[in-house]
Amino acid sequence: MGEMYMKDLGIVICNFNKVDYLKVCLESLYKSNFENLTYDVIVVDNASTDGSPDFIKENYPQIILLENETNTGGSGGFDRGIRFTIKEEYEYVVLLDNDTLLEVNTIINLYTYIKNNSIVGAVGSKICTMDNPDIVQEMGSFIDFDDKFNMRLAFQAYKDDNSLPEMVSCDYVPACCMITTNEVLKKVGSFNTHHFIYWDDMDWCTRVKKAGYEIHAISNSRVFHKLGASNHTNTFGLYYFERNRIMFFLKYLEADKFDKFVNVICNWFITLSFFSNLKGNYAKPKSFLCAIDDLLIGNLGKQDDSIFIKEPEINIFDKYNLRNTDNIAIYMQKDMISNRRVYLYLKDFYKNITLYCDKKNYDLIKSNFDEEIVLQKEFLQNKFKTIFYVQEHILDFKEDKLFDDKYIFIDQFINVANLNEIKNLNSQYRMYEDIFKNIYQPVLYKKFKTIRDMFKNEN
Repeated sequence: MGEMYMKDLGIVICNFNKVDYLKVCLESLYKSNFENLTYDVIVVDNASTDGSPDFIKENYPQIILLENETNTGGSGGFDRGIRFTIKEEYEYVVLLDNDTLLEVNTIINLYTYIKNNSIVGAVGSKICTMDNPDIVQEMGSFIDFDDKFNMRLAFQAYKDDNSLPEMVSCDYVPACCMITTNEVLKKVGSFNTHHFIYWDDMDWCTRVKKAGYEIHAISNSRVFHKLGASNHTNTFGLYYFERNRIMFFLKYLEADKFDKFVNVICNWFITLSFFSNLKGNYAKPKSFLCAIDDLLIGNLGKQDDSIFIKEPEINIFDKYNLRNTDNIAIYMQKDMISNRRVYLYLKDFYKNITLYCDKKNYDLIKSNFDEEIVLQKEFLQNKFKTIFYVQEHILDFKEDKLFDDKYIFIDQFINVANLNEIKNLNSQYRMYEDIFKNIYQPVLYKKFKTIRDMFKNEN
């Protein structure tokens, strides 16, 4: 490239109160194969109180430790690390989450790929879950600007085997484990600290693509990641994810998609608030409304006041008098995320589970689950106390003569209804939807328009 660089690689890890994960991450990092590359490890610590900075100083004096005075989130942590790597002139920059475990060639394979593909602005690893190493969390991901206005994780919940492609050309790769270049960072800048956490890597990758580069994920670089936020007792994950999702789309959306976007977000919120109310959990919809108001008044970054404690949800096993010794079946569909979530949820409770599906989904289910799969026609001869019928969403219910009182309908969000309840559910939902569309949606439309105009003026 003609430029003189200080070192080949600057490896940035953002850390907040995860000293035990950080130990594992650093251990695997220093066992990595770097061939002859020169590198520095830069840990940005977000004012941890668990002894993380002392652990680094005592055990890894060679690490460059940047200590923030307050918790600036993943966005602020990566931003500080990236700015440091630009200033210090590392030729390539790796971003790593602190709760990752690397294979020996994870980083060298990213480096080799980006070095040999100048059109590529960022390359991400295949990410598998730490608790379930042969299951893919994501490998390259996409942003849906047309339909759901959300992100879509490629190959999520699939088995990690030879059927996966070697490379996916995509919209973004997460900062969990990615590589980019000094040249790209100088062109597009650092992470946006307004996010605090979530959608910051999508925002950054979108800017990289707008600058004319491609984003790729590769299969021969693998990392294991500890999944966080899903079991939060508060609305931390929901608040930041939804606030930043709305901020992202209002910033990048084409004008002619705006009406559809508002409609999709409102439909999502109608569903969220309706089912939260059924479950006796009011924290999520309240936090979501706070997210919109925070965007409107410019409360960005960390916003503790908009995060609420979740009420305990109704236990479905008590509600339907289910016993963990009952012989039960799960009727699976083609949506693998719903299948996997329902299966993991029920597996924690039941001792005996039979999986079954119809013929057209048999090969897909068979290749993704180790358990025996029973086909529908054989299944009908079996005697089950309860049959859990998986749906992408419980409102997708279609009446069928097959159904009787044994059936419990369940979706990926663990919304649950028996046959009697599900028949009334749609009419209750339609009434609630009517009220919302006529009264609340026009007000939200006005708020979204104001927020979008604010972003346009900033640019």
